[in-house]
Amino acid sequence: MQHGILIIGEDIILNSSFLAYIYEKYEDYFGEKGVINYINKNDKNLPFNIEHYTFAYDILTIFTTDDNYHIASKVLATLTSDILELKDEMLVPSKVSKFSNGSFVLKINNAEVNLINANPTQDLPPFLSKFERNFAYFSIFDLDSESAKILLEPLAKTYDININLSQMVANWTIVKAIENKFGQIDGFLQSAKNLFSQKIILQKDPIQHIANTLIKKGLKITFAESCSCGLLAAKFGSYSGVSSAFDGSLVTYANEIKSTWLGVKDATLQTYGAVSSQCVEEMIRGALVASGANFAIAISGIAGPDGGSKEKPVGTVFIGSGSKDGNIMVERFFLKGNRNYIREQSATLGFLSLIRLRSDIFFEE
Repeated sequence: MQHGILIIGEDIILNSSFLAYIYEKYEDYFGEKGVINYINKNDKNLPFNIEHYTFAYDILTIFTTDDNYHIASKVLATLTSDILELKDEMLVPSKVSKFSNGSFVLKINNAEVNLINANPTQDLPPFLSKFERNFAYFSIFDLDSESAKILLEPLAKTYDININLSQMVANWTIVKAIENKFGQIDGFLQSAKNLFSQKIILQKDPIQHIANTLIKKGLKITFAESCSCGLLAAKFGSYSGVSSAFDGSLVTYANEIKSTWLGVKDATLQTYGAVSSQCVEEMIRGALVASGANFAIAISGIAGPDGGSKEKPVGTVFIGSGSKDGNIMVERFFLKGNRNYIREQSATLGFLSLIRLRSDIFFEE
């Protein structure tokens, strides 16, 4: 089932934080982002463009603010030779099938169109489209996407499933499995789990899997971050209920803070530098002592665009995890991209480091 997003008006596009909120709520409802389209409210071809999208998608979700809501409603009514009526203080086409609190659904051509009146600093009105998922995501670890594809394709053919894969970072491939008309997605997922055993999580987001596992087991985690500057904590803190598994963490940019707060030895910093496996190992140990947590993840690197050298070019990042029983693992990565992309990859690799450190916890049945 094809589903898409249409945003009408520059006022939403300009507000990046509100736009991110819209995308997040959309993904929560549909399980993934749809194809994103934009139209200016003053576009003289607005009605024709909207009509085009009603042929392109099975479900079309349109977002507008108060300023553009009446225009969009009028266009949708015109496309169905309809009139606008006032229903529960909402001006909507008379042929709507559902309406509630700033949201209504109308069938136009191939699409079920859901117009949502979305305004910054306000809760988003409800999604009203009927949507049945015919897909699932899962994650495979310690295997590149090409190898994963070779192994999965025979299974996909057996269960009449289409698969798409993407290498998210060095140790993580994400897979989307799409059920065809006579497909058996549950059987495919179980067979994939049997095939990959300790390398697969039947979930799109491995960080959420980590959070859920720690919460369930009553375990705690902490972070010691340098170049990622709190990104580990921010990602972990985005999930409901994590306060029971997370008391706090430390961002330690300066060497003096690494030494004072985490107990990184001056000799370590002088001999190996802050961007080193030795420093990250001591950051892990210091974070575990300071927090009393069961696990710690630490990152130190050069995100750029400045600060690199011949020995340690931009993108050199040391990432590690450890547990309070003394088990520690630190790896070096040479990451590509701009500053923020390197930081994003570093944070993701930090969480995957913990999964690899304690696979017995995160891959158990």
